[in-house]
Amino acid sequence: MNKPFRNCLVLLLAFCAFLPSPHAAQESSDLAFTVHVVQPGENLFRIALKFNRFAEDIAEANGISNSDAISVGQHLIIPLAAGTPQERITHIVASGESLASIASIYGRSLAELTSLNQLTSANLIYVGQELTIVAGDDEAKSEQSDSRPTSAPTDSQVSLVATAVPSRGIQHSFSRYGDPATVFIHTVKTGETLSEIGLRYHQTIDALARANNMADPSFLSVGQRLTIPGILLPQLTLELPESVVAFTIDPLVFQAGRSGRVELLTSEAVTISGQFLGRELRVIKRDAGRRHNILIGIPMFTKMSVYPLTLELIDGLGQSSLIAANAQVISGGYGRQTIKIADSELLAPTVEAEELSLLTLATGGFSPDRSWTARLSLPATASINAVFGTLRSYNGSPFNRYHGGVDFAGAPGTSILAAADGKVVMVDRLQIRGNTTVIDHGWGLFTLYAHQNETLVELGANVKTGQVIGTVGSTGRSTGPHLHWEAWLNGVNIDPMQWVEEAFP
Repeated sequence: MNKPFRNCLVLLLAFCAFLPSPHAAQESSDLAFTVHVVQPGENLFRIALKFNRFAEDIAEANGISNSDAISVGQHLIIPLAAGTPQERITHIVASGESLASIASIYGRSLAELTSLNQLTSANLIYVGQELTIVAGDDEAKSEQSDSRPTSAPTDSQVSLVATAVPSRGIQHSFSRYGDPATVFIHTVKTGETLSEIGLRYHQTIDALARANNMADPSFLSVGQRLTIPGILLPQLTLELPESVVAFTIDPLVFQAGRSGRVELLTSEAVTISGQFLGRELRVIKRDAGRRHNILIGIPMFTKMSVYPLTLELIDGLGQSSLIAANAQVISGGYGRQTIKIADSELLAPTVEAEELSLLTLATGGFSPDRSWTARLSLPATASINAVFGTLRSYNGSPFNRYHGGVDFAGAPGTSILAAADGKVVMVDRLQIRGNTTVIDHGWGLFTLYAHQNETLVELGANVKTGQVIGTVGSTGRSTGPHLHWEAWLNGVNIDPMQWVEEAFP
């Protein structure tokens, strides 16, 4: 059972507990319910006005003691009196929801929602999509479902539909001629604070609180949806070519140090090339040239701004067409750390630059065949004691370096495991990373295992997920025994834990 539906079910049961006894059933038969999803800028008073109810009634129905404590995306039970005119409610699809579960929340039929929202299939909904829900009795529901066409949309209605990936958060949909959504939503994750969220999006706590009508900025709940002001969603700057069936940018806003992807579906076989952030994009051609995937690594110190993404499509006749969009990059909101290193020679810029150049070259290759499936496995059965992206000051220097991987604590000799199938493309002793192994997993994805005490695979070897490839050590620029694990995407150092937590099918 998905979380939004479960929460609504609990609220409905709670409300039913306050209904009159069977002896009073005759008097209470005029009561009905609907569910309202709190939108940005709404408060309990405004919602009550919309449904011609008292705010106290809605608060009581939902067990709310503090009327200022509602949050964007929250589901509220609305008690309605008989004869209440039909209300059109906007429901924003949340992670893990299906059209069937949404229909159940509001007590509507699957056919009605499909027809009302002009969906060609009940399966074609995506996270962040706005669905229209009509509140009312079953008779009105039947009439409404018969009043809308069920045929496929015309060409002018074709959208750039982003495939829903529940673990990934909000997706995007825009019309063929532009008109993108204007509000960016952040879903609160475990352990996040409003301060951390503000740092990521360059927003003050006060600005976020105002945008979300928050009486108490310290109160956040996991799964809460926050409107982020000032963030631009992807926008097309040219009309889509007619051959493009779907165009997905995921996530909506790219984050420095993390990975993103673009996917295109075309009605005919085409060849695609493109650029983003001054780099040539590697395009993965699939399904006989009708499906195209692009994986993008965003360099750590990319300035927060909006950048053009351009793609050129060439059909079988050599005819060229263009896709142009603007996509925003934000900072990662990473923390800071001060470290002291005994061997200051290893902090020399020339040493770091030489090693970075070597790794960029080693991870810059591209194999059109991939050996990983959807997610990476963890490279060690140990606790994590340092995360990716932390800005670092070494021996009192400015915070102009960052931690390029994830550190796993471990005693010397502890096994190091391959995170996915692949081919070993480097086994070397580097000055900073010490004994290092690099594995090519295809599609531009590489993983790196550093500070090893002993390397147990040879250059050119094919390895399997979970295979022991070395042991934990403290070689190179290290303050103690641990595994330093990195990921590289098309020559860009990115957060490897994103590939553990999210699927990249």
